Amino acid sequence: MHHATGTFEVSITPEAQAPATEGALPTSRMGLVKHFSGGLTGTAHGTMLAAGAPKPGSAAAYVAIDQFQGSVDGKAGGFVLLHQGTMTKAGGGDLIITVAPDTGTGALAGIAGTLAITVEGGVHHYDFAYTLPE
Repeated sequence: MHHATGTFEVSITPEAQAPATEGALPTSRMGLVKHFSGGLTGTAHGTMLAAGAPKPGSAAAYVAIDQFQGSVDGKAGGFVLLHQGTMTKAGGGDLIITVAPDTGTGALAGIAGTLAITVEGGVHHYDFAYTLPE
């Protein structure tokens, strides 16, 4: 297992929003652009679907698909990342981000892995644990 670490900046553009119907959560669709530096160098473009609001005292959930193009530890190509995130009213939650199987291109053909994200001081950090065929 290899690890690529670094930071990224994200831009979120609201595309569609629906207010909550009685007893339900509001929903939204957003465009994503992420610029990665470090072991991952490149840009990911994606779409996120969300329900709820990620704020204390509120439950929320989202799914997203990002298409990354650039390089991983110097190997050029691309792949798709799948996101699934949840947040409880108490503030706990889960975030699972995986490489979609068979989506690697170029020198990244056959890539598999998971991406972990932490936010410290407003800066997004990632740890990408991955494998590539020998």
